[in-house]
Amino acid sequence: MKTNIISNKTLILRIVFAIVAVSLVTLVISTEYLKKTAINTLASDDAKKTAQLVFETMNTRMQEGWTKTDLDKIIDRLEYIRNGMRISSYRSKEVEDIFGVVPRDKKIVENDPLIQKAMNGEEVFLVDEETGIVRFLYPMKTDENCLICHSNTKMGNVNGVLDISFPHSDIKISLDSMSMYIITFFIIFILIFFYIFFLLINKKMVNPIVQLTNEIQDIEKSKDISQKVIINTNIEELIILQNSFNNLLETIKYYYAKMIKKIYTDELTSLPNLAKLQQDLENIDLNSSLIIIDIKSFGKINRVYGIKVADILLQQFSEITKRILQKNGKLYRLYGDEFAIIYNTKVTNDNILYYINKLKEHKFNYKDIEFLIDVTVGYVDTQDGNILENGNIALKSAKQMHKSIMRYDESLAIKDEDNNHMVWLKNLTDALNEDRLVPYFMPMKNTKTNKIDKYETLVRIEQINGDIVTPDKFLDVAVASGLYPLVTQTMIKKTFNYFKDISDIKFSLNVSLSDITNEETTSLLFKSLNEYKNSQNVVIELLETEEISDFVLLNNFINNVKKYGAKVAIDDFGSGYSNFNYILKLDVDIIKLDSSLVENIFTDQNAAVVVSNVVNVLKELGLTVVAEKVATKEIEKILTIHEVDYLQGFYIGKPKSNLLKG
Repeated sequence: MKTNIISNKTLILRIVFAIVAVSLVTLVISTEYLKKTAINTLASDDAKKTAQLVFETMNTRMQEGWTKTDLDKIIDRLEYIRNGMRISSYRSKEVEDIFGVVPRDKKIVENDPLIQKAMNGEEVFLVDEETGIVRFLYPMKTDENCLICHSNTKMGNVNGVLDISFPHSDIKISLDSMSMYIITFFIIFILIFFYIFFLLINKKMVNPIVQLTNEIQDIEKSKDISQKVIINTNIEELIILQNSFNNLLETIKYYYAKMIKKIYTDELTSLPNLAKLQQDLENIDLNSSLIIIDIKSFGKINRVYGIKVADILLQQFSEITKRILQKNGKLYRLYGDEFAIIYNTKVTNDNILYYINKLKEHKFNYKDIEFLIDVTVGYVDTQDGNILENGNIALKSAKQMHKSIMRYDESLAIKDEDNNHMVWLKNLTDALNEDRLVPYFMPMKNTKTNKIDKYETLVRIEQINGDIVTPDKFLDVAVASGLYPLVTQTMIKKTFNYFKDISDIKFSLNVSLSDITNEETTSLLFKSLNEYKNSQNVVIELLETEEISDFVLLNNFINNVKKYGAKVAIDDFGSGYSNFNYILKLDVDIIKLDSSLVENIFTDQNAAVVVSNVVNVLKELGLTVVAEKVATKEIEKILTIHEVDYLQGFYIGKPKSNLLKG
């Protein structure tokens, strides 16, 4: 970095001074050039014109018969008219032959080679550098008028030489010539001025700015904030800008490093966190292992002793685990009381047992309270697919099986509930997209007529291989994923379409409380009821999925259903909100007994008493009673004796997709 730093103002002043200095030098040089040009060019022209004027004057007088003496007088007069001018004339040999030799002039001609040169017909012009005297030797050549007197000459022969001299200060220059030289000088001066200005500004200001811009762009393209901008300049403002930018880069680097550390570091334990583990797993050695650790019953410590004590124990746990590991692995804190270790080699149960035993030997403490910490461990070899997910499956399986150590294998993945949820979510999504969600119809037997005249609509998935999937596999997934409204809407469309030309069979549709609050679902249901000509054959079954609190909402829905002549049933009576108090608040037509009341009615006398009393009360209220899960002939007989109106279950009949096949 240069030390002779200057500001922009100082630089501009220097440039101005430099240009002024150069301008002055240029002015002096140009003046000398003009002077020399005037002497060499303009003086030559002026002298030639003067010589021609003198020659014409002398020629005219000689034709009038004037002698040399007369001519010398004229020359004297001409010298007087122009200050400092001296004029001499010299005869050629041919003129001397006619008019005689002038000894003085003859001697001068013989001793002056320039006059001799002019006698040969060549104009001679020169300037004395010391005295500044301009001298012009003009050869006087013969023309037609001269032949009258100079009969011994020919046209173009030199009759003599005019020798004219005068100071260069007395040069006569025309206005046009002077204007041309001034304009030329001014143009040259402006060009020189701007060229110098351009060179200085470009070198001192433009180039450093361009260099600064280019280096900033290079850093931007490379995204490498470790670089620095270094420009070749001594301008204070540009140096400040350069340093400010470099300081900004350093600040960004500092906070970027802090941000990265915060992103990848657990604040409590200062251990690398889950994000760092995921990053490190991308480049993990295939001969290593991943260990996932969960501290047993740590939630109780947190609840009983508080967050502060729990945090201190987590910090102690981190330090002890690192001490046990030494250099055999790297410890991470995932979240809460879960930790992970990337073990340098393939880990074994013996390695894990050694760690657990060492951990149990240590007494964790806070003030005077001692804690013994035990852990559950799941581990996986790093070549086993999705390492982190598989490690978590192993840990979860260890917890579920109440084991301290569990190694991952494929059988655990098959049993893993979360994994199954993802599989069934894909199956359900594919079934919706490929129109493989279909209605099946569960027969319901009328105990009075002993005939099947009603069916409950149930949802199924038809697999591509022909298998039929029941809703216990995918319905919870549909609710959790937000696909449940699509399932209900598909069943409404397909069921009404199936029964559009069937008038002698009643059917029911299951609707949950979440469906009732879904405007798109209820609009589709009411539209379908309005368009179906046998809507009196339809029963809407309200599924009990949660406690109900908004009776106004539910009764509005029931009233809208009944406007079309359809009936409303409550499913699973005997659990949840389905008690007598709620029955009195809802204008329903049918009650379906919960399967828990039906399944044990043949073997459990208490169950039989409950069913008998419940049915009697419902009958008194004028409600139709339906029993589900009728699995045996004995259950059917008991329920018939108790005057249950409809029965359904595998003993009565299994669900089928087509009622017309018999």
